[in-house]
Amino acid sequence: MSIKRFGTFEGVFTPTFLSILGVIMYLRLGWVVGVSGLKNALIIIAISNLITFFTCLSVSSIATNMRIGTGGAYAIISKSLGLQAGGAIGIPLYLSQAISVTFYITGFSECWISVFPRHAFIAVSIITWLILLAIAYSSAKFAFRLQYAIIAIILFSLVSFFLGKSSLAQPALFRKGTGAIPFWGVFAIFFPAVTGILSGLSMSGELKKPERNIPIGILSAIGITFVIYLIMAFRFAYIALPGELAANTSIIIDASKWRFLVIAGIMGATISSALSMFVASPRTLLALSKHKTVPLSSYFSQINKKSEPATAILFTALIALTTIALGSLNKVASLLTMFFLITYGMLNFSVFAEQIMGIPSFRPAFRVSLLFPFLGGTGCFFAMFLINPVFSTISILIIIAIYILLIHKQVQRNWPDVRKGLFIYIAEQAIKIASNLPYHPKIWKPNLLIPVAEPKEWSGIIDFMRAITFPSGRIILFRVAHSKGHASPQKHKDDLPSAELEKQSYDQLKLLTEPLKEEGIIASSITLDSENFLGASITVAQTLRGSLLPPNVFFVKLGLTPKRDETITKLIEKMESLDLGIIMLLVDPKLGFGQKQTINIWIREGSPNIHLAVLIALQLEKNWDAKICLIQVTENKNDEEKARHYLSKLIKIMRIPTDARILVLFGDFQKTLAQAPLADINIFGMPEEVDLSEKRAIAQKINTSVIFLRDSQQESALA
Repeated sequence: MSIKRFGTFEGVFTPTFLSILGVIMYLRLGWVVGVSGLKNALIIIAISNLITFFTCLSVSSIATNMRIGTGGAYAIISKSLGLQAGGAIGIPLYLSQAISVTFYITGFSECWISVFPRHAFIAVSIITWLILLAIAYSSAKFAFRLQYAIIAIILFSLVSFFLGKSSLAQPALFRKGTGAIPFWGVFAIFFPAVTGILSGLSMSGELKKPERNIPIGILSAIGITFVIYLIMAFRFAYIALPGELAANTSIIIDASKWRFLVIAGIMGATISSALSMFVASPRTLLALSKHKTVPLSSYFSQINKKSEPATAILFTALIALTTIALGSLNKVASLLTMFFLITYGMLNFSVFAEQIMGIPSFRPAFRVSLLFPFLGGTGCFFAMFLINPVFSTISILIIIAIYILLIHKQVQRNWPDVRKGLFIYIAEQAIKIASNLPYHPKIWKPNLLIPVAEPKEWSGIIDFMRAITFPSGRIILFRVAHSKGHASPQKHKDDLPSAELEKQSYDQLKLLTEPLKEEGIIASSITLDSENFLGASITVAQTLRGSLLPPNVFFVKLGLTPKRDETITKLIEKMESLDLGIIMLLVDPKLGFGQKQTINIWIREGSPNIHLAVLIALQLEKNWDAKICLIQVTENKNDEEKARHYLSKLIKIMRIPTDARILVLFGDFQKTLAQAPLADINIFGMPEEVDLSEKRAIAQKINTSVIFLRDSQQESALA
């Protein structure tokens, strides 16, 4: 467990302040003023700081709403959008922080060589790396205290700059620059200067009062550095001409009163940034390891006696040393900047998501307008594509790939995660809009309500249910059973208490719905404790018909014996009065659904049940990859041409596959059943008078599984 040892100034303000006052301030701010002119330079500084300011507001808000713990940005994103989203951001963020150590060491070494040209670059880099490793490994507290001296050096260097002399005979502010690079091109070069809040945020697990330390620390650092940048922009515009500023990126050294102080400031800025990342990045790896998001998590999560993540520090040092040995990594630098900006964007999105949902759990002490996280998030992604659209795209693809990999990895389930709430919110808003729009049969899709008496009897029918509903239909299974304690005239020795019965029924129905969910079908189950199956079933249907996503088809299984016929008949009559379509299935006990290759649809001209029959047949045809055969029975052979014309017309206007077969049979309907071609399932319309014994007789004569349907007038195969 981490020791709470840092306050606002030491743990948040100092690393954030030093990360912002870095190399870009010393070696690029004057260039920005020279190329863009003072007016545009001030706009660039303002826009960049606004994006960071909005992100700071978002971070401050969420820091007062949750216990962040170890990991900073990773912890915030994980506790808002889930461990997978946090890991997808956290892993590249950690690598970016670790490799950033190299870039800051490289900047320090280049500055050192400019003063001591005889020294070997690689030797200076490795010696600097060793010193930083020793400081970070020994104590983060010592590392932060060392940065106090660096702050002093930077402040003295700024004093030296402001006391320096102008190169102009008569200094005067200028508005226009050389214009060598477009406005947004200059913005892209400057923006990384203000991406420093992650350094302070990364110490979240070791802050005494993170809900107080983080808001005060990052907001004050952003505010002070913003003022410094503005004043320096005016100073640059006062001391030199635009062409001189654009041509000489190190003009700050030449224009200072004491050159050595500015050189020391540049060195201090680079070394402090490297040290901040050397301390911060192992904390990110530590947080990732605690949630087993990365390989070798048991090693990286180890803490030494000084409460330092020792193994994580050593691994980070190894990454930094490896990148030093590889040499120049300028192209990779753009990719690393993208990961920092994506992290900023996701921090804003996390706050935006929790705030827009209106969930009671989001009640931060530091409240911000919904507009701020929105502007901060969009600003980050806007800046990304301005800096480098290619690396922006690559970065996003990498994060998506990591997210997909983590989705398939077993992670902690009892974890704060608002993703489900976010999708529910989106669904709620969509339903509000949809409820005010008129219904049209064009949008019909099979949403089945299915009573299940014995779950074991349905195990062989799951694939058929899938074939009817895939890819976007819905299925609701419900079971009615009575538990011990009801006043029933017949008691059973295996009667269960209500809670046990409900759990057992839930588990049994879950076994049926799980394969459907794996196929992406929305499947749910309900268990009712009641002795009255018919009454309970009607209650379920009436309740669900008034829901936001109601069923539109009642699907019932007909048994081989008339044991439940009376109940089924009454159910069909009631469900029809609720405007539900009816599908009644009788499964052949020997053949089941056969080879799933052929579907016979028996069609009577003028039948009110054609639409549902065709729609279900088309679902089976698509999901089974089967062939459809349209069959019509006529009493007179002279009507054959008329019947064929009618069926051909149906194929055309209902857009049935053109390879569908047409068959006309002659004579009495019952007698023609034996003449029907072999099929894996036969589909019949259901007349108003429901005679289940007759339906059972039809199935026996045709010797296949059979479904009988009745339209609800809500379907249309013509739409």
